[in-house]
Amino acid sequence: MKPWEHAAFYAFGWVVKILTTLLFMTCRVRVFGREIEERYLKENPGKGLLYASWHRGLFYFVYFYRNLQFVVMASASKDGEFANQATKRFGWIPVRGSSSRGGSQALAEMYRLFEKGHRGGLVVDAPTGPPYISKIGIIILAKRTGLPLIPVMWNVDRCWRLKSWDRSIIPKPFSKVVFVYGDKFMHVPSDASKEECEEYREKLDDALRRMMYQTDHFFSFSDITDPRQIKVPEPVPATELSDT
Repeated sequence: MKPWEHAAFYAFGWVVKILTTLLFMTCRVRVFGREIEERYLKENPGKGLLYASWHRGLFYFVYFYRNLQFVVMASASKDGEFANQATKRFGWIPVRGSSSRGGSQALAEMYRLFEKGHRGGLVVDAPTGPPYISKIGIIILAKRTGLPLIPVMWNVDRCWRLKSWDRSIIPKPFSKVVFVYGDKFMHVPSDASKEECEEYREKLDDALRRMMYQTDHFFSFSDITDPRQIKVPEPVPATELSDT
């Protein structure tokens, strides 16, 4: 990478941090179910934790978990340098790699960081989709580290949507954000077979799609105060509300 490119990426990271911080300072956020995380961290000081969600929500996740030394995988491509610089400015630890390039080395580095007590994970359908179908990497991390995995999801009452594969969500100023934690951890046994790991991956997708349905519908109900009260149809829809 040329010196001017390094400078441009570095400046991009700071611009994103400043603008994003100003934007989210105007938003009102309601968090549901965070007590499962708080209880775990209290009972397991210095131990890591894995999180999982869709790539569409990365923009707010970076802000929500800012300055916590969260570990996340950023694409090894030149485009991935944008995410690398932006997440660094918010106090994250990006590890370069993807399912198609440097993935095994990146997972090994993430494993070492999780062993030291860091938290992280998150966008499991990255880097290029298909959307709402997780890659196996997060399950392998849970298996190797022995750490519990918790799904998280958020949505907003007013937003812009990027015309990208993930339909990234960008809240509008002064919007309302709803953020939800899963009601239980997923534990992947260290001796789980390839087939069993795939079953865990499918269970994770099912949980994330349920939570996506609830957060996508939350602001359409005037009498629902908790998105977890929203009944999810069976089978669980595999797409989000804006895609239907």
